[in-house]
Amino acid sequence: MYVRYNEKQIEIIIDVPPLPLLVREGQEMCSSYTMQSPNQHSVLSWRLKDADATLRLFITTFLIVLTIGYSIGLFFVKHTTNSTPQGLAEEYRGTPEGTEATELKYEKSEDEMYIFLHNHILSLAIVFFLVGGLFYFSSEVSDSIKKILMAEPVAAIVTTFGGIWLMRFVSEHFSWLVIISGISMVGCYFIMVGLMLKELWFPRQN
Repeated sequence: MYVRYNEKQIEIIIDVPPLPLLVREGQEMCSSYTMQSPNQHSVLSWRLKDADATLRLFITTFLIVLTIGYSIGLFFVKHTTNSTPQGLAEEYRGTPEGTEATELKYEKSEDEMYIFLHNHILSLAIVFFLVGGLFYFSSEVSDSIKKILMAEPVAAIVTTFGGIWLMRFVSEHFSWLVIISGISMVGCYFIMVGLMLKELWFPRQN
């Protein structure tokens, strides 16, 4: 752009590049952006089988320790309820009157239920966020199966502990919802952990 003037008028002249040149420059910019995009998403394309020895050992140790803690919780449930509908109902609703039992259980108060649900929902949400986040980088299963295994345990937290609340305050028959939902949650957890350990140490050969 330049300015030309005389005593009567001022002219401002702008040089515009030819249209083909503008189109070519735009195409070059798009091509450059396209070539850079894969590098920007390289982190999401990383897979567990690509981990080096240090990261592989760290993830494995974390999963094992986490699974030990998770399994202890399952053994505690087995110990207190025998993993039966009647045992679950008694744990939260108390031992029915007139029932002969070696150990009498009393119904949990509303305050106890709030504390129980608060602690378990928050802790399990964190557990499945971490496990699901790691499992996202697995290449052992298809994306559709991966979505189910990652999302189901998180959804099962709601149905399992919602079922416990309903079992305590509505009907003991909701114990079946708790059992079915709990089995699904536990199954998805161990499947994800097993597949991740397999990929870390025995990856498939492409």
